[in-house]
Formats: sequence, C-alpha cells, structure tokens
Amino acid sequence: MTPRPPERAGEPLLDVRDLRVAVGPERHPTLIVRGVSLQVRSGEIFGLLGESGSGKSLTVQAINGLLPPGVRVTGGSVKFNGEELIGTSSKRLSQIRGDRIGMVFQDSLTSLNPMMRIGPQVAEPLLLHHKADREQARSLVAERLRAMGMPDTREAVRRYPHEFSGGMRQRATIATALIATPELLIADEPTTALDVTVQAQILDICQRLNEELGVAILLISHDLGVLSEICTTIGVMYAGRIVHTGPTRSLFEQPSHPYTRALVESMPRTAGSRNTRLKAIGGEPPSPQALPSGCAFHPRCAFAIAKCVEEEPALVPVGQTRSACWVAQAGKLPPLAQTGAPNETQQAREPARAQTQEALLTATDLRRYFAVPSETLFGRDRHVHAVDGVSLELHRGDTLGIVGESGCGKSTLARCLLRLIDVDAGSIAFMGRDITNLEGDELRRIRRHMQPIFQDPYASLNPRLRVANIVAEPLTVNGFAASDVAARVAEALDLVGLGRGLGDRFPYQLSGGQRQRVGIARAIVLRPALIVADEPISSLDLSIQAQIINLLRDLQQRFDLALVFISHDLRIVRQLCSKIAVMFLGKIVESGPTNEVCTRPRHPYTSALLASVPELSFTRETRTRTLLAGDPPSPISPPSGCRFRTRCAFARDRCADVEPQLTGRDSDHLWACHFPLPADDTPVAEAVG
Repeated sequence: MTPRPPERAGEPLLDVRDLRVAVGPERHPTLIVRGVSLQVRSGEIFGLLGESGSGKSLTVQAINGLLPPGVRVTGGSVKFNGEELIGTSSKRLSQIRGDRIGMVFQDSLTSLNPMMRIGPQVAEPLLLHHKADREQARSLVAERLRAMGMPDTREAVRRYPHEFSGGMRQRATIATALIATPELLIADEPTTALDVTVQAQILDICQRLNEELGVAILLISHDLGVLSEICTTIGVMYAGRIVHTGPTRSLFEQPSHPYTRALVESMPRTAGSRNTRLKAIGGEPPSPQALPSGCAFHPRCAFAIAKCVEEEPALVPVGQTRSACWVAQAGKLPPLAQTGAPNETQQAREPARAQTQEALLTATDLRRYFAVPSETLFGRDRHVHAVDGVSLELHRGDTLGIVGESGCGKSTLARCLLRLIDVDAGSIAFMGRDITNLEGDELRRIRRHMQPIFQDPYASLNPRLRVANIVAEPLTVNGFAASDVAARVAEALDLVGLGRGLGDRFPYQLSGGQRQRVGIARAIVLRPALIVADEPISSLDLSIQAQIINLLRDLQQRFDLALVFISHDLRIVRQLCSKIAVMFLGKIVESGPTNEVCTRPRHPYTSALLASVPELSFTRETRTRTLLAGDPPSPISPPSGCRFRTRCAFARDRCADVEPQLTGRDSDHLWACHFPLPADDTPVAEAVG
C-alpha cells in the first residue's frame, strides 16, 4: 500500500498559519502557543525543536484536535490538503485521524491498550475506517509489523503490550499509525525514552517510510542529533513561538538565532574531548504566565541589545533561514565558535593519581540473580542474571561511566555498590574495608560516605517536604547538630546554583533541572567520597543537561569525588567520565580509558553503541550506521558462549562454544571478544560494517 498523493497539487500538505492556543479564563487567557506558522509538504520530514514547555506538543495536539481539557485554540488556521481543521466537527476529525494523519506518542506503553493484544490494536484503524475486512486486516497487520522489523509476527500479534520491550512497543505504535497508509505521520518525541540502539532502529524505520512510501513526517524532539540526521527542514520553538526555521544544514551550520546557536554549543559529542566545558544556556525557559518584554529569549541571550528588551522581533529571512532576532537581522551575530580545547593538565594528572593511590572502591566478581517463579506447578524457578561476574576499581577523583542498553544490569550494579541490595556472590571493598556483609549501624556509618543521585528528580524527592528539609535529611539522620545542619544546607544549595531562597519551596514548585539540583545537593551535603548517579540527566532538556554535567564536574574537582555515572548516552559519558565500562546482559564486555574506548573500540557491541548515537550531521549522506538486529536476549536464559553473539555480525562457532574473558594489550583497556575489532583508525561505522 502506498500513500495517496495530495489532493491539491502545489500546496503544502499541512499548512499552519498564526496558530494560537490558550489556557485560563476567556477574559484573561494565557497564550501557550503564540502565532505558530509552519508548512509540511508531501514527502518532507519537518523537525520541531525546543525545550520542554516551549509549546511543541500543544502545537501538534491542536493540529490533531486532541487538546486536553481547559486548553483551547483562540486563533489561526490549520489546513490539511486544503481542508480547514480548526472548527471542524469531532466526527470529521475522527475520520481524518488514523486514516490520513497518523500519530505516534512519546510513551508507547500508555498509548497502547493494555487489555488488547497487539494484532487487534494495529488492525483497529483499518476496521474503524472500513478500509479492510478482518481477513485482509490480519494479512496487512503481519505485513506492516514485518516492515517495522518485528521478529516472529505470528507470535507478536498474540502478545499484550507489557510482554514487549520498549523498542518493540514503539514499533507496534508506529505500525498502528501507518496501517491505514496516512499521508502525514506526526511523531511526538518517539525515541526519547529508548536506548540509542533502539532509537537508531526507529529513526531508520521513519527514514525508510519517508523515502519508500513518501510519507510526510512532522517529528518533534529536543535532541538536535535526532533531528539533524533525518529532517529536511527544522523549526525551533521558544516560549510558544517559532523563532528560527529553515533547511537543516543551513540552520545548524551557522545558526542565525542565538537560541539555536546555544543549543548547538551545549550538545555533547562522541568526538568531543573530556574536560571540555559545555557552553550551557544560563537560566531556564520563561513561564507562559510571566513572559519577559520584547524577545522572550533576551534574559538568557549573550548577544541581547536594548531593542531586544523593548520589542519582540518578527520572523524574517536572514540568509537561507528565517530568524526572529534583532541582532541577526542587523548582521551583528558573530559566527559560531568552536568548542574549547581540552584541559591537558587535568588529563595528564589522572593516570598518575590512579597508579599511586589505593583504590577507593573495589568490586570483585559481583553476582546478583533474581528468582522468577516457574510457570508450571512443579517446575523449577528460573533466575534473571542481572549482574553476573562484574569486577571494577575506582580511585578518588575518578569518574567511571557505565553504559549499556536497558536491562543490561547497570542499575542493579549501582544498587549493589551502594549496598541497597545484597549480592549473591563476590565482594565489595570501600575505603579499605570489606562492606559486602555489613549490616545495621555499621552499614549506616559507612553509607554516609557514599551517596546516590537518582534518575527521576521528582519521584526521588519527598513531595511533602520543603527543599531545605530534603537537603537536610541526610544530616539529621547521621546525627549532625542543628547549627551545623543549617550552615551545610545553605552551602549545598549555593554550590548547586539554587540559592538559599529556594529552600522554602516544595518540589512541585521547581522545574526538572532545579529538582535534579536538589537531588545533587542532598547527595553532596554529607561531603561523601563516592557518588553513584543512575541516569541523572536522561529526562532533562539538552540545555539543562549541559548545566548538570558542568555542575557535576565542578563538584568533583572541588571535593575530589569519585563518581560512578550510569547512562545509555555515550556523548555524555565521554564528556564527563575518565573511564568507561560497557555492560551487556549482566557482564562487562569492554572497559578502559574513555578516549581509548571511544576512539578504538575493540568489542563489536561498543562499536555499535557508538555508531547508534545520533550526532549533529547536516545531510542524510554524511552518516552510515549499522543497526543491531532485534532486542537483547532474555537475561533468564542467556545464549551460550558470548552473550552478544546472537546480535553480532562477526560471530563464529567459537563464540557459541566458549565464553570470552576480559583481556587486552595492557591492564587499562580490556575487552571480552574472541574476534576483536582492529585497533587502527578505521571509522566506527566502517569497522562495524
């Protein structure tokens, strides 16, 4: 099946003009979307970029007629193939949605009905719009799921959403959106919660749909790498309006708006240098209820002039793009500068320190299994091999990055290191003491020297406590005097850049970036020797990520902290960490100095992770990636021999028979592979391919 051609030749498929969306009373509404205009033509991929709260999702919800209660369109026009959608009846919008406009939401688990099997859900648009009978629908569902890369479609259609991995659920969601062969696909952050390998697969699917079927795509994301790799045109939103738009290459190579420029500069790169400070955007986006006068970006802009404060600029042509910036329109915005050089002194100092100091943390052959009850009455329980023989060493001032896909055991390993859960085998030594079996008061006393930072900055904070009380809690639990508590809390809030004035607020009154800073303040208030951070910035915008990365580096240097940093994003890990350990299915498959592992990966899995990271590229031809097939094997019954062999392009008979051990040329760079990649300067994509 192929998409139908536009009914009105020469006109855009989607034409949005001066769209305004408001919330609040009709007399004094608050505009959240302020005059957005954009056009998506047939066969085009249009990317909508911006931080959380910029109005991206509400814009596409208004296009689809899916605004939440209390939010309404107050002006503007949305035409699809020349037909006006604003003011159209719900019945007519329902006829268009799912048939001619497909929608993919960010959270695939909540967008799928948990009570329905996958097959009937994917077939629903066909049956609802009377485009096929049930027999034809079954055949088309299997065909579309195969096109999405779904393994074993006969079994997949009978499963429920909770039985799928995140990547498989997102494939099913895309298949549902495309089953009726729409002309336009709207994808709202479709890869944000996914691993880089799964993200690469989903982006590849979107690009193939666009090239082979001519499906136009409106793709929403806050990741510049994702948008730059597949989009032909970009629109940058800030404070409810598009402030910069144009062809992808022109827009990113030399941005003609300070906001786009700042986003480009704050993006970490896998080819970047450790200790190169990211150029974070100061402050946070303004609230729609309290927009600054003039240009909404001027309080955070390094190039603002008096006119920026007095008058809001219109979106007008500047070079090959359109920009809403007085400085750019006057031709006074300087060219985009290169990132700073690495700190050579810091880089040279770390290996010498590691050789002369005793290890702060040593984990030896850690194993942690979780029992899974048998599905039959008299069957044996099975076990999830979450952590299966992991050894690592960390010195004061070191930062160890642990990377890998979801389910590889990263978070379980972190909980073991913090002694939040017991290990089944192995040992943990911390500050020269074996803490593997410590309990009670002894464990409590040692824990004050090791602190966690959690992934979700909202769920990890007590919503009933004020910020000052949250930060003070570790001190009071450890018996600090009241006078010391107040002084340390004030110091911690100042160190993380919050200021003491925010101490009286509750977590719900803070932004995501501020909440994560509270979590960091709580972690450092005891001045620990070790911090274990589990995906601490994965849910944050790019500009806020840069602020947190810089903050962690500053705190580490100030207090000589050892940091275990868990992430699936190698761009961030390379920017922050001195050493990397790559995990796959409970085991470390490669470890070593950051620069060595990232520039000369020896394990095919590490190389595939690097090749999957979305980079800032300007044409589709500049990047060749090799996709990992399928999803990771089950940790309940891992493959024999090398656990990665079922997804490895280089696997041979020996890989199935003999499990490889961590070895290498020296004690620093180790890999567990019978047939390692060459240690030369071959680019990652070519080495994997």
